Amino acid sequence: MEQHDVKGPEAEEEPHGSDHDAAGNGEEGPHSRPIIPDIVEEISAQLCTPRFLRTLTPSQLPSRAVSDSSLSPRDRSFDLSRPKEPTTPPPSGLTPNYHARHQHFAAISAWRALAAMAADRGFVTWDHGHSDLVLAVDFNYYGSRMVTASSDQRLKVWDRKDDVWNIVDSWRAHDAEIVDVKWNGPFVGEVIGSVGEDGRFRLWMEDVTEIPNAGRRFRNIFELRSDTRVPYMSLDFKNILNETYLALVTRDGYLSVYEPVDFDNLAEWHVMSQKYLCPTPPRQEETGFKVCFHHERLPCWTAVQAGLDRKSLSLAVAAMDVVKIFRTDKDRRFYIAAELTGARNIIRDVSWANGSMRGFDIVASASKDGTVRIYELHPAADVKLGQTGTGDATTPSLAADALAQATARRSAPNPSGIGAGLAVFNPTREAAARQSDAQAGRVLQVPRLVAELAGGQGAVWRVEFAHSGDVLFSAGDDGAVRSWKKALTGEWLEYAQVDLGSDGA
Repeated sequence: MEQHDVKGPEAEEEPHGSDHDAAGNGEEGPHSRPIIPDIVEEISAQLCTPRFLRTLTPSQLPSRAVSDSSLSPRDRSFDLSRPKEPTTPPPSGLTPNYHARHQHFAAISAWRALAAMAADRGFVTWDHGHSDLVLAVDFNYYGSRMVTASSDQRLKVWDRKDDVWNIVDSWRAHDAEIVDVKWNGPFVGEVIGSVGEDGRFRLWMEDVTEIPNAGRRFRNIFELRSDTRVPYMSLDFKNILNETYLALVTRDGYLSVYEPVDFDNLAEWHVMSQKYLCPTPPRQEETGFKVCFHHERLPCWTAVQAGLDRKSLSLAVAAMDVVKIFRTDKDRRFYIAAELTGARNIIRDVSWANGSMRGFDIVASASKDGTVRIYELHPAADVKLGQTGTGDATTPSLAADALAQATARRSAPNPSGIGAGLAVFNPTREAAARQSDAQAGRVLQVPRLVAELAGGQGAVWRVEFAHSGDVLFSAGDDGAVRSWKKALTGEWLEYAQVDLGSDGA
């Protein structure tokens, strides 16, 4: 195991003065240095991306050091160069020169404390043991177990104990390289799903009666072969208590959604929906397809208030350079609620943030054009009539349908008295009611592109929201993991960066 060293300003000798002599003697004087938490708060308030924080993860920082106070404008900076020594002792009032010296040595003290903390809680690295590239990694619901998938056609499961990852089992799961793997929720046992270039999806369940590292602890309980004979490219699970749903997409853009015949038995599934997302790309063209469920139990409350079914499934699907948002109506039929556009190249990853009580949905995409895009999804009823706002990222047809839906909802007549009784016998109104029932539970959403983040990371391969839904992580060709956070101004800013390609990581 190795740990990263944190680079920071070099330590310098402390200046001689009455204030430091008093502090060194343990006396409380008017110029005594503040305690470490006050120093960290003072420094982080003046820095946007501090030098000594760039190689730390948020979990390694004090809460004050990663709060919104650190998201100050980027044109502000803090000079850690040594100020000139004063030629005369400071008067009874503190001079500006004294303040500069005080901030300089406060920065050094804060760096020393954070460097010591990083040394104690650094990154853990170890040999994964695969004979080829690792293409996918996923953690279980509690973060205590991990599965790795490799081009060597093998899956490996790891358990964490005392910050050490120990292998539980390793087995050959496919007849070709494994391109994606996901851990199912904790309510129906320890279950792993994997897809490979052999065109198969396989479901593995742990058998705790088998001894570890025997290659038999996870047994295959279900298998699917691609209907189009084109390999699967991505999968994801959705859990609502003991209910499990599965989404798969092939390399030619064929989307399939399944649910078990019996939610207590994952050995038999049936199809909920199957469709092509776009015209079939040429065989020689690079493709980008990715599926991601909204993993919370309930949809956004404003969408439910607008008429969306409370049990609606929400699925974001990257289809080449567009992200399509699918939802289910009250009849469990999928429909397109929105389309997210703006990417200038294929989209390689998509993530849906948690936060149903936020009032709107947040979806992020990672594109080959080197940009991370963040969208907000608002129900059509929340959009002012006649406009969709700047930054609208939906297609004109969906925007028009959304506004028409909002207009119909607001202008619908509400008869009473004799008019209400006569309306019962109106055949035209009966036909309109039947048509409305056919669309029951369907709510269109208007997306807004709120941020385009280009951190100089080349092509972006992965994006993932934290469980809290307010922090976004991205990884690109430069080998660095960047974290982004929404400031109080509403702007998404980079607040930490971890270079995994340095120091042997």
